Formats: sequence, C-alpha cells, structure tokens
Amino acid sequence: MYFCNWIYLQIILVTTKEMTIRNTIALILCFAYFALHAQDPSDFRKGAVKSRLSIGPVISFYKNHPQHTINTSAKAGFCASYKSEILLGRKINFMVGLDYVNHGFTFRGYYSAPGNTYLFDKTFAYIHEIRVQEVQLPIAFKKAFNYEKDNFYTPYILGGIGARYIIGSYYIITNDSTGTVVYDGKGTMDFEYRLAKGLNAFAHAGLGSQYNFRTSAKAFFVEIIYKYGLARLNYQGYRESNNLQIKESHIVLSAGLKF
Repeated sequence: MYFCNWIYLQIILVTTKEMTIRNTIALILCFAYFALHAQDPSDFRKGAVKSRLSIGPVISFYKNHPQHTINTSAKAGFCASYKSEILLGRKINFMVGLDYVNHGFTFRGYYSAPGNTYLFDKTFAYIHEIRVQEVQLPIAFKKAFNYEKDNFYTPYILGGIGARYIIGSYYIITNDSTGTVVYDGKGTMDFEYRLAKGLNAFAHAGLGSQYNFRTSAKAFFVEIIYKYGLARLNYQGYRESNNLQIKESHIVLSAGLKF
C-alpha cells in the first residue's frame, strides 16, 4: 500500500515538473517572440539611429584617351556598404557610412618599356587590364515619399557627396601579338587632381524602395545609385610607361537590410 502511494506521488511530481518545464519553455518562447517583434516607440523618434548593410554589383563607365587607346570596356565590379541612418523628421533622414568598391576596366593601347619611347602607329598592340579598390565615405540626405511607420512600402530618393580613397590597384599588361605578359603586379593608380595621394571626391544620387517590418522598425531595401567621380583617374602604367587621364562613373545596384 505504501509502495503504491509512493509510486502515485512520484507520477504526480514528474507530471508537475514536466508541465512546469513546458510552461517555462513556452513563456520564454513567447517573451522572445514579443521581444523580437515588439515596436519600440523610440525607433521612430527624431534623432534615432538605424544601421544599413547592403551589397551588390557595380556597373562602370570609362572615357579613355581617344588617340592613345581603343576598345575601353568595363569589367565586373561590386560594392559592400555600411551606413548609419539618422532620423531628422518623418520623411527626411541623414546618412553617412563606409563603402568598399571594387571596379576595373580593360583597353588596348601603347606601352613603353622603362627607358624607352613608343611610336603612335595606331597598332594599339598592348592590352591593359586594371583593377581598382576604393574605400568611400558617402554623405547623403534621404527623402521618403511616405512615413514608413504607417506603410509597408516606402519609396525614396537620396543624394549627396563623398570622399574616395584608392587603397590598391593591380595591372596586367600583355603584348597582344606575342601573348607576352610584360607586367603583372601592383599598380599606382591615382587621381589627376587630388586632395592627397589617392584621395578625392565624388557626387552621388539615387532612388530606392524599402519593405517595412512595421512591428520592429526594420526594413529590407533595394537601391540604384549613380556615382560620378569629380576627378579623372591617372593611369601611368608600369614605371610611367603610360600617362592617361580616364573619366569614370558607376551605377551601384544593391540590396540590404536596415535594422
């Protein structure tokens, strides 16, 4: 009899313990859900700061020297970006951040070995392949066409200026007739006019649209941004084998998250 009562008591305790564990787990899950999805009123207050991460391809355009080069064409590029978005009002925000931009191009032209000169015979016997890496500091104002707190979709425009700094470049110069690679290594890409070595500025403007997660003040966005270099690139080839001023601009297509 005592043994049966003891077993019955253990069953009750185990059942109670399992219910307590289940209830605790359920409570934790509910709390986590509401913590993740609850809207903080401060998310939309003036002065609130949101973070934006994005990545996407870069479409580039280059205008090269018409007498010294032919067949200038862009290579594939990409951009990765982090920005802080500061709320100034219901529809006006300020953005500042950091972009990593990798772009490149190729053309046919001349090449002068160190200590030599070349003849402008219109053969354009050398293929130049250039890859450029930059870090950029974009500054922009964003104008939304509705209040994102009250809408699932928010189209917007943005525009501003920024600083750009060349952190590295790479050249491959090949003799097209023989296939001989005359140089394959680091480059010295700079700007025609510069604020400091490798440092200049750009202007940018674009438009975008974002899907708003209204319960959390987060958003998914897509953008198209046009960047215009304010100074031409200065390409000197290998040990000043060339001296070209190249105008360039870029279109960045990106997708990202705001949180």
